[in-house]
Amino acid sequence: MTSSDVSESSTGEGEPAVETTSRPAPPAPTRQTVPDVARTVAAIAMLGAAVIHFAFAPDHLSEETSHGVFFLVVGWAQLIGAAALAFRWRPLRGWLLGSAALNAGVAAVWLVTRTAGLPGEEPEAVGFPDALASALEVTATVCALAVALEWLTERRVGRPAGVVTGLSAVAMMAVVTASVVPSLGGGHGHGEGGHDDGHGAEGEAAAGHAHGDGAEAATGDAWEEQRRAALAGYASDDEVDAAYALNEEYLAEQIRNRSRGLRNVPEAEREQRISDFVAWSVRHALDAEEAPDGQATMHSHGVQVWQPLTDAAELTELQAQLQAAGTVMPTVPTAADAVAKGYMQVTPWVPGIGAHYLNIDLLQDDVFDPAQPEMLLYNGNAPTSELVGLSYGWLGEEPPEGFVGPNDEWHVHPQLCIIGVLVVGPDSTPEDMCESVGGHKGMGFDHPMWMGHLWQVPGWESPWGLFSGENPVINLATTDVGRT
Repeated sequence: MTSSDVSESSTGEGEPAVETTSRPAPPAPTRQTVPDVARTVAAIAMLGAAVIHFAFAPDHLSEETSHGVFFLVVGWAQLIGAAALAFRWRPLRGWLLGSAALNAGVAAVWLVTRTAGLPGEEPEAVGFPDALASALEVTATVCALAVALEWLTERRVGRPAGVVTGLSAVAMMAVVTASVVPSLGGGHGHGEGGHDDGHGAEGEAAAGHAHGDGAEAATGDAWEEQRRAALAGYASDDEVDAAYALNEEYLAEQIRNRSRGLRNVPEAEREQRISDFVAWSVRHALDAEEAPDGQATMHSHGVQVWQPLTDAAELTELQAQLQAAGTVMPTVPTAADAVAKGYMQVTPWVPGIGAHYLNIDLLQDDVFDPAQPEMLLYNGNAPTSELVGLSYGWLGEEPPEGFVGPNDEWHVHPQLCIIGVLVVGPDSTPEDMCESVGGHKGMGFDHPMWMGHLWQVPGWESPWGLFSGENPVINLATTDVGRT
């Protein structure tokens, strides 16, 4: 033994020495570096964003499956990414870059839906939960990139930094919890699709449709501007003018071919009358109009408030009616198919409602049958134009019972300008202007003609409501006018 292994102490009375073994010093505590803190923050931020996506996925699954699936996929991807960063899965740099790309992409989708809007859809309102989720995603992106690209120094941080990180995590989870509990965070702002994270009270009120009197969820100049932008497909002024020119050209040709009242008018005067009329008619086709004497019988212009059915038998019957209507769609995919089945074009293509094809025999049979719509709606004026919706017609002083429940909306157009069987101008067309091209005001039936739209053709469902008066998916950006 050496002196370091054994120490001897003498008692002076011959007692044996006591042997003492030295013990190693405890290891120094591990201290985090700046990149470690950033990686932890990125993991916590992704975890918070994932919680928000999981919380609102059920709402979106019930509204539109694709949106709900999007929320679930993003939530799981963020959850896996958070685990990878927290537990330093290999290759760590790959997980860092992948997490940054994922969160940057999701945040970008959110930004587009809140500014420009998705194609054919309006920009959505910003809600607290969706803004919080996007802020967390941006935080995760920046922190993950900073670590992966070695922007941060390897300097060690003291214990206070760990305490601050822990407190920040607790605060973040408290805010996330508030955002997903309606009574605390007020729900989430939900628009018409995309990366939206909630159902505020206004979103609930604006999510469906109305019956009979066409009650609107939004009014005023601001809504009218938003409505027109949606029906124009958010096209530029030059693109809108070009589309108007095509519609004017088509309508002018129809008037030349159909108007008996212009046959004996000198050519120069005839062309001037037609030019003046079509310019006015096309530019006023989207006017939101009032029926005579203030009766709200015109179709509504905008989002309709859905009134829930609470009777199981009624729900079953409505579903059967909608399934019956669905059997029609595969049989008339194009306007040419409609003509072959006895329908004739009675309106040009108009944003929000398409081109109407009418079967006069079905209109006059006094029967409402979901499987036999009196009108079919197409996405243009060509024989190849695609089916976008169904419409039902009824002659009578009152609308029919129609679809089960209070949600199908019936309307009349009592003062349309018509030449032959073709509608060439809206109800607001001045009578003298209508007569100038050989037209007449009114439908020409003994009773009012009631109409109701149904938007359930796959790919053309209306975000403004199943029975809404207008469908913003049918707009200048999606029509085949000028493309066929």
